[in-house]
Amino acid sequence: MLTINWKQIYEINLNNTSQWILILYDISKNHYVGIPVYSTNAPNSILIKSINKYIILDEINDFNRGCIKRCIYIKGKPLKIKESEFNDILSKSKINFCDYVKNNTDNTPDGISYNKWCKDKLILMNNKNQNFYLKVGAICWVDLGYNIGNELRKLRPAILWRSSSNKEMWTVIPLTSKRKGDNYYFHYDMDDKTLGTARIENLINISSNRIREPYFVNNKIATITKNDNDSILQIIKKYYAFEDINSEKLNVKKCRKSEKVLT
Repeated sequence: MLTINWKQIYEINLNNTSQWILILYDISKNHYVGIPVYSTNAPNSILIKSINKYIILDEINDFNRGCIKRCIYIKGKPLKIKESEFNDILSKSKINFCDYVKNNTDNTPDGISYNKWCKDKLILMNNKNQNFYLKVGAICWVDLGYNIGNELRKLRPAILWRSSSNKEMWTVIPLTSKRKGDNYYFHYDMDDKTLGTARIENLINISSNRIREPYFVNNKIATITKNDNDSILQIIKKYYAFEDINSEKLNVKKCRKSEKVLT
């Protein structure tokens, strides 16, 4: 298998066209972030002296391992940029990204909201010092961040449904602030009316860093009941595994015959 290293030049093939790229970092063992390199100067390009090639910061992109064909060698050695050049590219790319955000967000609440989310995300990434115990079945405030379209967003309560073995990743089920009672089988009205409705269709995996603090009801950390757990589990089976459920057993209203449900 081809070994792919940062700071080195590789040949890729996209749409039957060969191109050289500089690998900047890896997303996973099969996905990398890189930037095309060119032999000739062009508007907004930067010269990398050690390899005598040009790059354009706007063209930083993701690349699949499958399109990376070979490492480029010069005189028997991999073609590689210097550490100082690599650091310079990273530094200039930050400035380039900030300029892009500045030029492509409006002076509106939506624009400010996006900029705030960029800052909040950095804070969340470094949020390693939670001073409370995370427990399955507990309800906590989670920060879902900035949304696209109708996706759920912002800080909202959610059920901690399952966790990874190291508790760094959690499957959570967001709650609405108010009880819906809308007859959709994938909306479950919690036993405790103050907890509102569980939105099973918005079940999501998140980093534990997004979990801000416990959700309290009557000065106690809110938790789901056994009936809540069993009912939600059956709805999950229906929604994700297409298994039939007994609405009466779940103590939820039957869907109206005219209602179009998700399957």
